[in-house]
Amino acid sequence: MDEGRIDVVQVDLTRCGGFTEAVKIASLAWDRGLPVANHGFTTYINVTAALHWLNSIPNALICEFVAETETTLRELITKQQLRAQDGYLSMPQEPGLGIDLNEDAISKYRVC
Repeated sequence: MDEGRIDVVQVDLTRCGGFTEAVKIASLAWDRGLPVANHGFTTYINVTAALHWLNSIPNALICEFVAETETTLRELITKQQLRAQDGYLSMPQEPGLGIDLNEDAISKYRVC
């Protein structure tokens, strides 16, 4: 960021250390006048976490959301599926992240 070669700071909550580190990164970006976006869309868990994070920072630009058609994993592991309407995702209003795990589906992928 200090080199000036970044236009948008992209943060993946699952790779940077979670919410606390993501907020720190967003703060560093804010100090430098840079917008931030999430860079994680693999599961609806990741996307809903990103929605909460983006709604908590002043320099949020956009929520990256890719409608993958070649995988069904993210459609199976949560009870809710996210769909963009007119280019926007709705902010979950339920407790926690606002998304429920499908324990039956997850048990199929659990490795012990």
